[in-house]
Amino acid sequence: MSSAPPAPTAAMQGGGFYNRNSALQAANLGSALPLLVAAAGEVPADGAIIGIADYGVSQGRNSMAPVAAAIDTLRPRIGPDRPIVVSHVDLPSNDFGSLFTLIDEDPVSYLAGRAQVYPNAIGRSHFGEVLPHGSVDLGWSSNALHWMSRNPCPVPDHGWGVFSADPAVRDAIDAQLDADWANFLQARSREMRGGARLICQFMGRGPDSHGFEWMANAFWQSWVDTADAGLLTHAELARISAPSAGRSVAQIEAPFRDGRVSGLSLVDLAVVQAPDPYWAAFEQSGDAAQLGRVWADMMRAANGPSFAAALDPGRDRAAVLDAVTERLAARIAADPQQNRSYNVILVIEAVVAG
Repeated sequence: MSSAPPAPTAAMQGGGFYNRNSALQAANLGSALPLLVAAAGEVPADGAIIGIADYGVSQGRNSMAPVAAAIDTLRPRIGPDRPIVVSHVDLPSNDFGSLFTLIDEDPVSYLAGRAQVYPNAIGRSHFGEVLPHGSVDLGWSSNALHWMSRNPCPVPDHGWGVFSADPAVRDAIDAQLDADWANFLQARSREMRGGARLICQFMGRGPDSHGFEWMANAFWQSWVDTADAGLLTHAELARISAPSAGRSVAQIEAPFRDGRVSGLSLVDLAVVQAPDPYWAAFEQSGDAAQLGRVWADMMRAANGPSFAAALDPGRDRAAVLDAVTERLAARIAADPQQNRSYNVILVIEAVVAG
């Protein structure tokens, strides 16, 4: 492995850019939404205040419909006057301004037409405790838990360690995924009330491959091409590493099996093929250039900040990202493909003390 320092973990691109370019993430969470609604109809709801936690909110666009659905399911059970507190959690560097503008002003806001609902935000990593013990009745996390708490090592040969040719790099990624998952669960075991449920959707691994190889390779190669064109150095390129990877079923089950997590039960777990709304639109339009643009903008919104964090101080990061985005869009337009990746969908329940 290289001795170059790994890039830090970064939030999604701000200024509302992620909100405008996260249709893929919106499609991903659809399969988990019925589980959230079912949980909202079943969790104990006898507290003076009902707590909903949204772990990994980003700029909030894809949290509006799930939170609204949860509130609408809870409200007939708890009456019109019981307060519901919605806590949105993300990194301190997250664009919380776009989140609160959306909540306050956008017609899709879960506040629209709903009284006694109180949103707040917490700028801390969800891999530690972020809420008081026993304060969460219903938890939700979408498109977030494949992001690791940190880059465990440099990855000189790819933008994602899970696709590195170096087995030591891949082992380091798996070790970080394991530690982060155990930490996340241990923190939730203290925050959740007995009987509370947490619904999670995030990137998983398929039975025969990790998934996402086509797009990950295309994005990385676009960075290589940009370096070859002289817009960044190959030393900077060697420092790039996106702190994200999918987990297998065995990796998800491990902390429950080996006793590292107590007070939580894994109620349901499934791995399903993720939708590709961009490909569905391309099949209707045949517009390869548009397919390239939407994929390139999504990848910039979600992964651009983590990649750009490795660039030298003083480097014009926006200019580099513009160049990479242009190259990625052209690459996809020249060879349109359907993305193949996998979603984990799971339900966790806090054990009621006997």
